[in-house]
Amino acid sequence: MKKISMIALTLMMGAASVFAQGWGRPPVEDPTGYKDTYKDYFTVGVAVNINNVTDPDQIALIKKNFNSITAENDMKVVSLQPREGEWNWENADKIANFCRENNIPLRGHTLCWHSQFADWMFVDDKGNEVSKEVFYERLRNHIHTVVNRYKDIVYCWDVVNEAMADGDGRPNRWMREAPSPYRQSRHFKLCGDEFIAKAFEFAHEADPDALLFYNDYNAADPAKRDRIYNMVKKMQDAGVPIHGIGMQGHYNIYGPSNEDIEAAIEKYATIVDNIHFTELDIRINEEMGGGLQFSRGKEAPVPAYIQTLHQAKYADLFKILRRHKDVVKNVTFWNLSDKDSWLGANNYPLPFDKDYKPKAVYRTIKNFDPALDNAVIKEDFVPSVMNQPQAEYPMVNSQGYARFRVEAPQAQSVIVSLGLGGQGGTVLRKNEEGVWVGQTEGPMDEGFHYYHLTVDGGVVNDPGAKNYYGSVRWESGIEIPAHDQDFYAMKNVPHGKVQQVLFWSESTQQTRRAFVYTPPMYDKNKKEKYPVLYLQHGMGEDETGWSTQGHMQHIMDNLIASGECIPMIVVMESGDVAVPFAPKPGQSMQEAHQQYGATFYDVMLKDLIPMIDSTFRTKTDRNHRAMAGLSWGGFQSFNLVLPHLDTFSYLGTFSGAIFGLDLKTCFDGVFADAKKFNKQMNYFFMGCGSDENFGTQQMTDGLKSMGIEVEFYESQGTAHEWLTWRRCFKEFVPHLFK
Repeated sequence: MKKISMIALTLMMGAASVFAQGWGRPPVEDPTGYKDTYKDYFTVGVAVNINNVTDPDQIALIKKNFNSITAENDMKVVSLQPREGEWNWENADKIANFCRENNIPLRGHTLCWHSQFADWMFVDDKGNEVSKEVFYERLRNHIHTVVNRYKDIVYCWDVVNEAMADGDGRPNRWMREAPSPYRQSRHFKLCGDEFIAKAFEFAHEADPDALLFYNDYNAADPAKRDRIYNMVKKMQDAGVPIHGIGMQGHYNIYGPSNEDIEAAIEKYATIVDNIHFTELDIRINEEMGGGLQFSRGKEAPVPAYIQTLHQAKYADLFKILRRHKDVVKNVTFWNLSDKDSWLGANNYPLPFDKDYKPKAVYRTIKNFDPALDNAVIKEDFVPSVMNQPQAEYPMVNSQGYARFRVEAPQAQSVIVSLGLGGQGGTVLRKNEEGVWVGQTEGPMDEGFHYYHLTVDGGVVNDPGAKNYYGSVRWESGIEIPAHDQDFYAMKNVPHGKVQQVLFWSESTQQTRRAFVYTPPMYDKNKKEKYPVLYLQHGMGEDETGWSTQGHMQHIMDNLIASGECIPMIVVMESGDVAVPFAPKPGQSMQEAHQQYGATFYDVMLKDLIPMIDSTFRTKTDRNHRAMAGLSWGGFQSFNLVLPHLDTFSYLGTFSGAIFGLDLKTCFDGVFADAKKFNKQMNYFFMGCGSDENFGTQQMTDGLKSMGIEVEFYESQGTAHEWLTWRRCFKEFVPHLFK
């Protein structure tokens, strides 16, 4: 399972395109598709049109992802036999032949449906209504002809489609009795429900080996579910060969509920061994089932929160389907891409966009963690230590799950940006009291995480949590207890001070702010001088980060108390990277990269260091001055230390945003003479999280091969997040000034 903090998301979105090499190693195209991912669960199908099976690119997409095919329209009655005895086999044969050539089984759709049917079956040559016996003869001939033609490749048929009525089945004020459970179609008016039985009998006659399905939309609606169940059971009890139920998945991002879907599967499973999700698409409006008021026309962008809701709905659905793999034997997407969809591209219904490119939801469906499908969540939740006073939520448990509760009774959607749920956030669900509740899909990384709420598209902070500057704004914060949290805990040891210092910067012509840590003994001996570590945060954070999110002062206090590091002053400044990275008009990405936060370099050398040395009791030579930084702060540390080895002799980067360097020539060839560099650099440290994929180890390996003395550290089980950087800091500072 991919786990990542929200600051990492912010950093990657803001700066990933800056570097030619990207953030970490370049992505490798996954050669596997849905059919491979779900080979131990169920077949994954797609409804196709004739263009899909004749275009080479679309063919490649189909062959990679799907091992079942349905003809969207070309095997319906009116398509095959628009007039009695007039058969149109061209497109259906092409689709069937495509399946034969590629060894992909074909779902037959559909033999009897009130829509796209053949009106001629109901009337004679004078336009008069025929008897049901005549109708049955015509229907039997059609079914036998079609089924026999494709029985070598069709493994199942949607025999009867959408024969049950919509609605809740209750009488209204004008009715004395409950309405009929059946759709009042031409078929039903002529034959009653007998036409259903006859269609299945005819199909079974033609191919006794084929699986035969009743197929309908809104099959998860409790009232319609019961009508479908009762009809199928009645037919089966009478000997009608109904082998399976097709649940059309024409859903939307708001419904049906997970509970209704699962309840329907469980109920149908008592009477059939095969359930297929036959027509899956999830639209981004509130329509469902056969509703046709879909959006076409000019393409409109889909808001990020809607995309998250879309991903979450698909994620929830497939999790349910995987849990019921014993009875769910096929899932078929209704069309290959948004371009093909009967709903229109603006409804955003499918995993592939209008250009046949995979959307984020494609990966949501494909890259699941099987361990989470039936995970048992421990109910040992306690309030997060980052909560507002007396606030019960958010809560965390011993496994790393986070649980949320938000009161927003008028809202349509509430998303927590903490991730995992739909891979874009945790989507909360409204309970019976109108309160939104939910928890992360799986355990979060240990340590601190930023997050916010998105309520109907509006971004707000969680009133239950304290706020911290990160992700280029004040964000809510949550702490997932770490197994090694003792090293940054506030203990009963002597404590240093963190104080705010305002100073004038000639370089930027402004008053600036720094936070300065002084060790516990600083105020006792007024003559003692101390070395200085300049410590920088990352993009989108500010000078408060290390002392609040990072617990720097607790780490220092504990290390000093244990004798593991010598007392030192630690200085934290804004670095001019608290604002989002964005190229100016006409500016290249390379120029923007070089200039982002570059104003800080003069501030550091001309203003900050002189101010610290004149204000605090410092040792001012290079052997007593160090610099380190996380992420972009690591990049700034490289840019300040390596060209100024007369000023610094210690360097640390924690998940440093350092990519694409030519190690032999960078910084005027500072690494070219390893012996000289090692003599100048007293200690050189580079650390990262094991889940970052930043290429830090590759860089240290390259430096070591050149003879450079550099220490590499990897924080296990963490990504681009504060626990990584807390651990890096703990490993780094004991080596300073010794």
